[in-house]
Amino acid sequence: MKIPTFTKTIRFRLTLWYAALLLLFVILFIIGLNLTMDRFGPVGPFPHSPNIVRQIRIENQELLRNYSLIGLAGLIVFGAAGGYFLSRRMLKPVDRVSSLAARISSTNLKERINYQGPDDEMKRLADTFDDMLERLEGAFETQKQFIQDASHELRTPIAIAQTNIEVAEMDGKATARDYKRLMEVLKMSLERMNRLSDNLLLLSEGDQSQIKWSVVDTAALLDEVAAEANAKAIAASVNLELEPILEEMLVMGDALRLKQAIINLVDNAIKYNRPGGTVKISARAKGSQLVLQVQDSGIGISAADQQRIFDRFYRVDKSRSRGGGGSGLGLAIVKKIVEDHSGTISLESTPGEGSIFRMCLPRHSPA
Repeated sequence: MKIPTFTKTIRFRLTLWYAALLLLFVILFIIGLNLTMDRFGPVGPFPHSPNIVRQIRIENQELLRNYSLIGLAGLIVFGAAGGYFLSRRMLKPVDRVSSLAARISSTNLKERINYQGPDDEMKRLADTFDDMLERLEGAFETQKQFIQDASHELRTPIAIAQTNIEVAEMDGKATARDYKRLMEVLKMSLERMNRLSDNLLLLSEGDQSQIKWSVVDTAALLDEVAAEANAKAIAASVNLELEPILEEMLVMGDALRLKQAIINLVDNAIKYNRPGGTVKISARAKGSQLVLQVQDSGIGISAADQQRIFDRFYRVDKSRSRGGGGSGLGLAIVKKIVEDHSGTISLESTPGEGSIFRMCLPRHSPA
């Protein structure tokens, strides 16, 4: 026979304990009263002494009142003592949680309660606290890694600028042309740091308060993306194709951010393609959703890399150094922008054949 779940709760056990304790004292109290009445009550009729009977009854009533007060006081004292003992024993895990919480800091999140006991409120509390510590530890590790990666990314343009400045200082024969080239290097380094800081700020935003909402025409947006990416595609010997959009497709969102997301996808498709390869940009309606797709015939992405492709600072091609200009934030930014627009992004890829990125966004219907 299966034991009901509610019988495992602390509330049920406390209630049962108090009920049993009160019942025990009531039974003892009644037995004591009966014994007292039998002992001190009149043993027979007193037809000629009514005053004696009356006096005995008065004494018995006083005795009953005294015993009642004593019994009530005892009931309160023993009930409180029993309740305190039981509560202290039952709430011991709470003390463990409290002491553990007092020892926890941002550098010490390894400890756990690991409560071993019945499946009741205390165990659920302890397990919930352990789960919270697990999530906090993961969040702190992610933040720590994020700061380390950001520091490395910022270090690269700073190191490039510093090296060029030192070379110019040591070169006693530096010409105006050399200094002009130095200024160009410094400008590129500063632009890279500026882009990186903008990307980091975008990823750190916790809400959608910075989004400038408006109705966005998808066809016009993709035309702009194709026009801007065309020069890069030509330089990489990649064919860039934009499929015609034959119907009106509108979304509610931030045009600049949506454009940034699509450009990031197209840039990656060109960068990781092969000479003579193709990048196709398309859009189609699917029920209440609008699907924006970027397909390439490039090197593809392995199954292992697909699991982390949208992580911050993650690079599929480990041979590309930070000095190559990429920060590893492009796809993380795409994911952030899409999710800020209540959408989803997915990936299909086969190594050696290419990849397909799909952005699904809520379609806007004009009133």
